[in-house]
Amino acid sequence: MKKSSSQSGFTLIELMIVVAVIGLLTTIALPSYNGYVARGKRAEARAEVLKAEGWLERYYTENNRYSDTPTSTANAAFSARFGPVPATGGANYNLSLAVTSTTYTVTATRAGSMANDNCGNYIKSNTGSLGLASSTGDTSRCLK
Repeated sequence: MKKSSSQSGFTLIELMIVVAVIGLLTTIALPSYNGYVARGKRAEARAEVLKAEGWLERYYTENNRYSDTPTSTANAAFSARFGPVPATGGANYNLSLAVTSTTYTVTATRAGSMANDNCGNYIKSNTGSLGLASSTGDTSRCLK
């Protein structure tokens, strides 16, 4: 009697097709995923800038000035409360404050994985809306 040998497995062509499909999907999906991650990091920085703005306005209401003293150009309480964004792990943005007794400018400066982001740094002052500095390219998506 002759035994029939049945072999199972993949042919080289089938394996090459699967590898090509995976490569194609990766080529399409990875940049899209990275864009969504960067958009989330930008949203976190904008939220922190707006949170800092609210905190500064409350500070002004309680102290009648944005700075520590009427002649100071610093606010130690701000520096203790706000800094890297996110607060733990690697910073994607760093919050800083330029302040006088009657004005402030909060800046979220790019850092870490966002250092080369085209959207630039976020700026918020006591007289204006949230804006961008150091931005390059198409920035229409940056303030969304």
